[in-house]
Amino acid sequence: MSHTHPGILSYDSALATLLEAVVPRPVTSVGVREALGRVLGDDLRVPTDMPDLPRSAVDGFAVQSNQGPRFTVVQEVRAGTLPAHPLAPGEAAAIMTGAVVPEGADCLAMLEDCRRDGNRITVNAGLTPGALINPTGHEARAEDVFATAGTPVSAPVHATLFSAGLRDVPVHRRPRVSLLISGDELREVEDGPAPGQVFNANRYLLEAVCAGLGVPVQSVHTVGDDETALRDLLPRLDSESDLILTSGGVSRGRYDHLGRILRGPGYDLLVPGSAIKPGRPLHVARSHGGPLVLGLPGYPSALLTNVFLYVVPALKKAAGRRDFATRWFNVTLADPMRYRPGRLYLNRVRLEWTDTGWLAHDPGSQISSHFLNFARCHGLVRMPLTSLEEHANGSVSLAAGTEVPALDFGWELS
Repeated sequence: MSHTHPGILSYDSALATLLEAVVPRPVTSVGVREALGRVLGDDLRVPTDMPDLPRSAVDGFAVQSNQGPRFTVVQEVRAGTLPAHPLAPGEAAAIMTGAVVPEGADCLAMLEDCRRDGNRITVNAGLTPGALINPTGHEARAEDVFATAGTPVSAPVHATLFSAGLRDVPVHRRPRVSLLISGDELREVEDGPAPGQVFNANRYLLEAVCAGLGVPVQSVHTVGDDETALRDLLPRLDSESDLILTSGGVSRGRYDHLGRILRGPGYDLLVPGSAIKPGRPLHVARSHGGPLVLGLPGYPSALLTNVFLYVVPALKKAAGRRDFATRWFNVTLADPMRYRPGRLYLNRVRLEWTDTGWLAHDPGSQISSHFLNFARCHGLVRMPLTSLEEHANGSVSLAAGTEVPALDFGWELS
């Protein structure tokens, strides 16, 4: 029996609708030293051949292959210097790894294959034309693309920008994100506990996810369940935000003012909810002429699910990344898991790599109001909509050993 509310979108439909509405930020140029953590806004091309001259691949001697095995050493070529002169027949140059090969030499002999006596060497191995030489353009020719638009500038990518000699790099502007956390029950840890109230964990999940993706949080606002305050605040965020992420107030209760605002005049409601558990009350809306608003549930378990299913890919696309799709991979259930049909259940799991592949362990509870096992979880598994084994209470279960798709929190933030 389906529990899907009319108008509620499936996970796939809600994600497609959201991503269609997300527009990557425009491209600007930054100095290469400021490019780390940004997203490339254009394909990058090599300015010159790499290497620009033939280079030695080893420490050894540059010689002519048809003149061996005995040679006279007439010069030394270190990395960063140019040969003093071309080699004549029978001459050799002592050469270091990465140094420019002198004209007249067509191969290299490795240091360990040579015996040296003063300025004379004897090569004790065969000599083959071209051996151990990286010719001009061996790695890339001028104007070859070495990094594509949409690539995040990680540490290895950043190093290649310097290797290619780039001074300025085209990158997407970073999306500006504002956070709006609502609820009368919220309290900061510095204030200590109070009966009936909860600590404000959602703000810090959202901030951490944004930081992990290199997206700056422009501003953070905490508001009680006050419809007037929410209506006053939202328009003020429009001018400073590309995305507004909210937590709480999007269900159908009496004090869920934010949901009513996003469903009302002044907003185009794109996603009125998502058929997932936990996290159905997701709202995605756009104010007329303003930024996208992702109205997220206030329950931390529902927020966690929505963040990794919807917020993370949306932030990646807004940042200009091309690899914004969720990286689902198959895991095997180490424990049986129960759920109910009709909605897509996303169960929290502890992931373990074994000799036979990935295992997903149940952390002990999937109850939506249980939050502390977040500390033992690495990701989510996507439960099938149907199962062969049904229980008397209407729940279904998957046996240990069943293979299901999973996402890993750390991988999604990389």
